Amino acid sequence: MTEAAVFEIVELEDGQFVLRAADSDDKNEPLASIRFSSQTLELLRHHRFDVAREMLDHLISRSVLADDDDAIDAPEPAAIH
Repeated sequence: MTEAAVFEIVELEDGQFVLRAADSDDKNEPLASIRFSSQTLELLRHHRFDVAREMLDHLISRSVLADDDDAIDAPEPAAIH
């Protein structure tokens, strides 16, 4: 049986959200990061962490970060302008 990876989502002082391995020795190297524009932060208000968590949860479930031998093949996302 393989051991499951444990990730953490942290909001940094600059407002950036990062996904990193909870047991990582190098806390400065995130696996992924999200930075919302000031306009988006204004729209999200106190829901910003929930939105970042959902986005990062989706990343994990659609990638090899999930503890599954077969990553889910997802279509390429359309560019957002």
